[in-house]
Amino acid sequence: MPMTRWARPLLFLIALFPFATAFAQAPIAKVEPVVDDYYGTKVTDPYRWMESGKDPDWLPWLKAQAAHTQGVFKAIPGRTQLLADVAARSGDLASVGRAQEEAGLVFHEIRAAGEQDSKLMLREADGRMRVLLDPSKLKGDGEQVMDNWSVAPTGQHVLVALSKRGTEDSTLRVLEVASGRLLPVAVPHAWAMSWARDGLGFSYLKFVGELGTPGYYVNSEPRFHRLGASGPDVVLAKRGANGIVGKPEQFLAVLFDPDSATALAMVRDGRNEVALYRADAEAAMDGKAQWTPVAGFEDVVVEFALSGDDLYLLSKKTASGGRVLQTSATTPDLAAASVIALPGEPVIESILPTREGLLVRTIDGASSGLWRVPAGGVAVQLALPFDGQIPWMQGAASSSTVLVAMTGWFTPSTVFRLDVDSGRMQDLALVPPLPFDTDGYEARRALVTARDGTRVPYTVVAKKGVAVDANTPVLLEAYGSYGMAYLPRFNARLLPFLDRGGVYALANVRGGGEFGRDWHYAGKAGTKANTWRDAIDVAEKLVADRIGSPKTLTLIGTSAGGVMLGGAINERPDLFSGAIANVGFMNPTRYMSEQNYADIEEWGGPISDAASFRTMFDLDPYQHIRQGVEYPAVLVISGLNDPRVATFHSGKYVARLAASRAGDAPVLLRIDFSAGHGMGSSRSQLDETWTDVYSFVLWQAGREDFEPNK
Repeated sequence: MPMTRWARPLLFLIALFPFATAFAQAPIAKVEPVVDDYYGTKVTDPYRWMESGKDPDWLPWLKAQAAHTQGVFKAIPGRTQLLADVAARSGDLASVGRAQEEAGLVFHEIRAAGEQDSKLMLREADGRMRVLLDPSKLKGDGEQVMDNWSVAPTGQHVLVALSKRGTEDSTLRVLEVASGRLLPVAVPHAWAMSWARDGLGFSYLKFVGELGTPGYYVNSEPRFHRLGASGPDVVLAKRGANGIVGKPEQFLAVLFDPDSATALAMVRDGRNEVALYRADAEAAMDGKAQWTPVAGFEDVVVEFALSGDDLYLLSKKTASGGRVLQTSATTPDLAAASVIALPGEPVIESILPTREGLLVRTIDGASSGLWRVPAGGVAVQLALPFDGQIPWMQGAASSSTVLVAMTGWFTPSTVFRLDVDSGRMQDLALVPPLPFDTDGYEARRALVTARDGTRVPYTVVAKKGVAVDANTPVLLEAYGSYGMAYLPRFNARLLPFLDRGGVYALANVRGGGEFGRDWHYAGKAGTKANTWRDAIDVAEKLVADRIGSPKTLTLIGTSAGGVMLGGAINERPDLFSGAIANVGFMNPTRYMSEQNYADIEEWGGPISDAASFRTMFDLDPYQHIRQGVEYPAVLVISGLNDPRVATFHSGKYVARLAASRAGDAPVLLRIDFSAGHGMGSSRSQLDETWTDVYSFVLWQAGREDFEPNK
């Protein structure tokens, strides 16, 4: 970055003297180069020692980095008040997570106003509310949080996945609804899958490897636990048996449905598509299933659903946006499957059978759409309460009503009960109304023509009436991975940043799923450069429109978005005042050293030949840090318990960037030693994290105060 970006007025430098001098105090990582030979290409890695997590210098270096970064942020004028405003917004708001309706009871996950974590709640048939489970009151190894939960079809039990905060290392427990007590069942190191139709047992995925190592997910087993049964749980399916094809590192899970006598076995890895098999559910529960194939990876099935003997498959084999296929669950035949058509061939996100027909969730421009397709009838688009995103739907194939969640830029998550036949949606009012006004903010959708002619959409969110110009602090976010679509979503913590004249922009770059499979594959593996170049092109458009400038524009990428972030600032370090890698995936070529390596298909791996190595190496941000380049200021955020992106990604990236860059732009590593990938973080942890994000943006934009605009 040009040095002029760091030339602050004299009075500002004096005010920030402890902050400015703190730059020189950042701890330096030791260098122990390791040279790998990948099919004739030698690659040097100076910080390989960080990967094991067992080097005696690792934790002391992380703690020193954390202390340094904490000191830097505490010295920023205005951060204290910004944190108070962020905490007030998040604290005043009661938020609802998932909900499920069974036997006339509404189970739902609520974080009440002022509280740190979510509780599992029950609304009785007469409307009375009852706390079913408060994880904060459980004893265990550290603070306990809910990772997931699922209600039995009878409504009598709830399967709850609990873990130590941030680890996502779930132990499965069973809650008895009538008494509110936890049964003696405790299955560690597992993911919950589904209940049997009688509600007396459940399937789960058991991990048998060593936690925290690359072998943790290898040879995972789908098992079945029957309530009250003695003896070991039944293994439901095995790779290589009964025709099931799967690699040890791929997940093999078995799912049951309360409205079908068929069980489905699913093989999946980091791809969206799955391989699918079927068997008689009762035989499967006894460990005697005869599995027969339904679809292979080549059929590009990304979702499926059962309703009696009807099996619905969402396939993207011949349609980028997806086609819904209907076949027999007992004798499936994809070649003879009927196609359920939607007008205009929209991008299909999910399907849900109901008694009144199939519900189909789509992407409709910048928001979600919802369609009902009656058996043998014509698809009808349902009216939604507002433009926004439908993050989930829940219901049974035998029911005429389903629960639908909606959120928007300025509307928090709201759960509706949809009468499928009439299309009417009733707000269940699971949480109080929004306690503050959001009418003073606006979102504007726009398009930019990328360098190769592709039209890339983006959204600009700001406070109404605030003058936006080249001096405006701008936070630009992009993701672009796994075919995930980024649609409008409410974030109360963003509002204090907007109140201070900041602008938030979201770029729907290639690699996401906003326009279907083709859009995903245009920013995946060998085409990954399109992801960060789309972000660059959106950034250049913002600057051209005087929505910020290279002196005020910060780019953020979260998780897989770290590849986008690193690629963008490696290619155009001059375009940004700041860059934030939030729990970022920064060193893909070393995927084999971490626990979560099974999803490497997204990046072109596994590395098995010169071509696959080159694909992954070319998109590796860590390996493309350039010596002597004036990079923008960089903030790297990580949690020590992160099971999805190992902390070494953040550590290695910070160490190499700090040692390589020219100039004095700070490179900060923010570590939360009791957090993970963001899942399971408390309200206060998230308040602190996002206050630091917004403080960093304002600081790098040259703001001398963080006073809200009047």
